[in-house]
Amino acid sequence: MKKELSFTVTGRQEGLPVKRILADELGLSRREISRLKFTAGIRCNNEQVRITQEVHAGDVISLVFPEKDAAHAVRLGGVPEILYEDDDLVIVNKPAGMPSHASHMHLDDDMGTLLANYYGKGFTVRAIGRLDKDVSGLMVYAKNQPAAARLSAMRSDDALRKTYTALVHGSFAEESGELRHTLKKQEGQRARIVNEGGAECVTCYRVIRQGKDWAYLAITLKTGRSHQIRAGMAWYGHPLYGDTLYGGGRSLSRPALHCMRLELKQPFTGKHIVCEAPLTEDMEDLLKKLEQGEESNAV
Repeated sequence: MKKELSFTVTGRQEGLPVKRILADELGLSRREISRLKFTAGIRCNNEQVRITQEVHAGDVISLVFPEKDAAHAVRLGGVPEILYEDDDLVIVNKPAGMPSHASHMHLDDDMGTLLANYYGKGFTVRAIGRLDKDVSGLMVYAKNQPAAARLSAMRSDDALRKTYTALVHGSFAEESGELRHTLKKQEGQRARIVNEGGAECVTCYRVIRQGKDWAYLAITLKTGRSHQIRAGMAWYGHPLYGDTLYGGGRSLSRPALHCMRLELKQPFTGKHIVCEAPLTEDMEDLLKKLEQGEESNAV
């Protein structure tokens, strides 16, 4: 059966956005709010509303929670590949093809859902950052809200560091370097474009191995923009193998990008934590082909 819930806004909540009411007053997780948002389950005074809409005293917010066995909800089974966990966080190796968290197209087939199912009914995990659906590698999830706040702050302070590996077209004259550009989202498009009015991006690379027309890189970020590595490398003439969105051809069924190392401090004890995830089989196979000259380098 569907679960329905209503809440009347009080004077002290005057002017707050709907999402604040749902999170702070009703205790809903981001995943629960996302589910309600994309199943049209949020109404104010019997009219559908955006979660950014401000409310006023006397407004009645009504929620209709979708049934767990709805046709669009795919219950995930299996066991996540956990590389580290404690009472406050868990680090997993996310496979390519799995979203980091729920969205309107993936309500129940994401890594967050897999973890929630693994830990049991009522357990909420919170993604700290994200990886694109088709990017593989390490992700950290908080097991409670205080840990989520501290881990998110570490991202801002550069105390949570990720290292990626990528296979890109073209070779590099310098063994290491820093790429700078600005990136902007295109309205209605998945791809980002390098544009003077966009957000600043700073990407550091180091060549691990390379051939005449390809390179295997270690990459770190000084800024964290969506598609920063993929769009930026393509802008500089080095699209990722398999990244058809940015001109990388079809040598791989997905962008050749993997988060291979994650370094952070335990949010309460300060313990130094380092996790590494080996290169995926598909990228390993492509790398071998490139080294043996068996793979076409045409973009």
